[in-house]
Amino acid sequence: MQVILLADVKGTGKKGDLVNVADGFGRNFLLKKGLAQVANSTNLNINKQAKQAQEFHKQEERKAFAEQAKILKGKKVVLKVKVGENGKLFGAVTSQEIVNELTKIGIDIEKKKLDTPVIKMIGSYQIKARFCEGISADFMVQVEPE
Repeated sequence: MQVILLADVKGTGKKGDLVNVADGFGRNFLLKKGLAQVANSTNLNINKQAKQAQEFHKQEERKAFAEQAKILKGKKVVLKVKVGENGKLFGAVTSQEIVNELTKIGIDIEKKKLDTPVIKMIGSYQIKARFCEGISADFMVQVEPE
Protein backbone atom coordinates (compact mmCIF):
# COMPACT_ATOMS: atom_id res chain seq x y z
CA MET A 1 0.00 0.00 0.00
CA GLN A 2 1.34 3.43 -0.91
CA VAL A 3 0.71 6.28 1.52
CA ILE A 4 1.80 9.89 1.94
CA LEU A 5 3.01 10.60 5.46
CA LEU A 6 1.38 13.56 7.21
CA ALA A 7 3.85 13.45 10.11
CA ASP A 8 7.27 11.98 10.85
CA VAL A 9 6.94 8.26 11.64
CA LYS A 10 9.97 6.62 13.21
CA GLY A 11 11.29 3.82 11.05
CA THR A 12 8.99 4.67 8.16
CA GLY A 13 9.76 8.17 6.89
CA LYS A 14 9.41 11.90 7.23
CA LYS A 15 6.43 14.17 6.69
CA GLY A 16 5.51 14.44 3.00
CA ASP A 17 7.30 11.23 1.95
CA LEU A 18 5.61 8.73 -0.36
CA VAL A 19 6.24 5.29 1.15
CA ASN A 20 5.21 1.69 0.58
CA VAL A 21 3.94 0.02 3.75
CA ALA A 22 2.21 -3.22 4.60
CA ASP A 23 -1.57 -3.06 4.13
CA GLY A 24 -2.35 -3.79 7.78
CA PHE A 25 0.16 -1.22 9.07
CA GLY A 26 -1.19 1.39 6.68
CA ARG A 27 -4.90 0.83 7.38
CA ASN A 28 -4.81 -0.06 11.07
CA PHE A 29 -2.13 2.32 12.29
CA LEU A 30 -1.12 5.11 9.91
CA LEU A 31 -4.54 5.95 8.45
CA LYS A 32 -6.44 5.36 11.69
CA LYS A 33 -4.16 7.69 13.70
CA GLY A 34 -4.11 10.35 10.97
CA LEU A 35 -0.39 9.94 10.33
CA ALA A 36 -0.84 9.25 6.61
CA GLN A 37 -3.25 9.46 3.71
CA VAL A 38 -3.80 7.12 0.78
CA ALA A 39 -1.59 7.96 -2.21
CA ASN A 40 -4.17 8.63 -4.92
CA SER A 41 -3.69 11.10 -7.79
CA THR A 42 -5.38 14.01 -5.97
CA ASN A 43 -3.33 13.58 -2.80
CA LEU A 44 -0.13 13.16 -4.82
CA ASN A 45 -0.78 16.45 -6.65
CA ILE A 46 -1.52 18.26 -3.38
CA ASN A 47 1.67 16.83 -1.85
CA LYS A 48 3.72 17.87 -4.91
CA GLN A 49 2.37 21.44 -4.75
CA ALA A 50 3.02 21.64 -1.01
CA LYS A 51 6.64 20.53 -1.53
CA GLN A 52 7.12 23.13 -4.28
CA ALA A 53 5.68 25.86 -2.07
CA GLN A 54 7.88 24.79 0.83
CA GLU A 55 10.99 24.85 -1.39
CA PHE A 56 10.05 28.31 -2.69
CA HIS A 57 9.69 29.64 0.86
CA LYS A 58 13.05 28.11 1.84
CA GLN A 59 14.72 29.88 -1.10
CA GLU A 60 13.10 33.20 -0.17
CA GLU A 61 14.25 32.79 3.43
CA ARG A 62 17.81 32.03 2.29
CA LYS A 63 17.78 35.16 0.11
CA ALA A 64 16.67 37.26 3.08
CA PHE A 65 19.39 35.71 5.28
CA ALA A 66 22.02 36.34 2.60
CA GLU A 67 20.98 39.98 2.38
CA GLN A 68 21.16 40.41 6.17
CA ALA A 69 24.58 38.73 6.22
CA LYS A 70 25.79 41.10 3.51
CA ILE A 71 24.62 44.10 5.55
CA LEU A 72 26.20 42.78 8.76
CA LYS A 73 29.53 41.63 7.30
CA GLY A 74 32.39 43.84 8.50
CA LYS A 75 30.07 46.10 10.50
CA LYS A 76 31.09 47.52 13.86
CA VAL A 77 28.53 47.53 16.68
CA VAL A 78 29.22 49.77 19.67
CA LEU A 79 27.93 48.83 23.13
CA LYS A 80 28.06 51.34 25.99
CA VAL A 81 28.28 49.62 29.38
CA LYS A 82 29.00 50.50 33.00
CA VAL A 83 32.55 49.74 34.03
CA GLY A 84 34.52 49.66 37.24
CA GLU A 85 38.22 49.94 37.86
CA ASN A 86 40.74 48.88 35.20
CA GLY A 87 38.06 48.68 32.49
CA LYS A 88 36.30 45.68 34.03
CA LEU A 89 32.58 45.39 33.41
CA PHE A 90 29.93 44.95 36.05
CA GLY A 91 28.87 41.48 34.90
CA ALA A 92 29.35 40.61 31.23
CA VAL A 93 28.00 41.54 27.83
CA THR A 94 25.44 38.92 26.82
CA SER A 95 24.32 37.71 23.41
CA GLN A 96 20.90 39.28 24.06
CA GLU A 97 22.47 42.74 24.44
CA ILE A 98 24.24 42.28 21.10
CA VAL A 99 20.98 41.10 19.48
CA ASN A 100 19.22 44.21 20.82
CA GLU A 101 21.85 46.44 19.19
CA LEU A 102 21.62 44.51 15.93
CA THR A 103 17.84 44.93 15.93
CA LYS A 104 18.34 48.71 16.06
CA ILE A 105 20.24 48.57 12.76
CA GLY A 106 17.70 46.26 11.11
CA ILE A 107 19.30 42.84 11.56
CA ASP A 108 16.92 40.21 12.94
CA ILE A 109 18.73 37.21 14.41
CA GLU A 110 18.27 34.89 17.37
CA LYS A 111 20.80 35.08 20.20
CA LYS A 112 21.65 31.39 19.95
CA LYS A 113 22.92 31.96 16.39
CA LEU A 114 25.73 34.23 17.60
CA ASP A 115 29.13 32.76 18.47
CA THR A 116 29.90 35.13 21.31
CA PRO A 117 33.03 34.90 23.48
CA VAL A 118 32.88 35.85 27.16
CA ILE A 119 33.04 39.66 27.22
CA LYS A 120 34.07 41.06 30.60
CA MET A 121 36.50 43.79 29.57
CA ILE A 122 36.42 46.91 27.40
CA GLY A 123 37.69 46.31 23.88
CA SER A 124 36.87 44.93 20.45
CA TYR A 125 35.58 41.42 19.93
CA GLN A 126 35.06 39.39 16.76
CA ILE A 127 31.60 37.81 16.61
CA LYS A 128 30.28 35.29 14.07
CA ALA A 129 26.58 35.28 13.19
CA ARG A 130 25.29 32.02 11.69
CA PHE A 131 22.02 32.77 9.86
CA CYS A 132 21.56 29.30 8.36
CA GLU A 133 23.67 26.57 6.81
CA GLY A 134 26.26 28.15 4.54
CA ILE A 135 25.32 31.75 5.36
CA SER A 136 27.26 33.54 8.08
CA ALA A 137 28.85 36.91 8.70
CA ASP A 138 31.66 38.18 10.91
CA PHE A 139 31.36 41.56 12.61
CA MET A 140 33.01 43.50 15.42
CA VAL A 141 31.55 44.45 18.78
CA GLN A 142 33.23 47.46 20.39
CA VAL A 143 32.60 47.61 24.16
CA GLU A 144 33.03 51.14 25.52
CA PRO A 145 32.43 52.72 28.94
CA GLU A 146 29.36 54.92 29.44
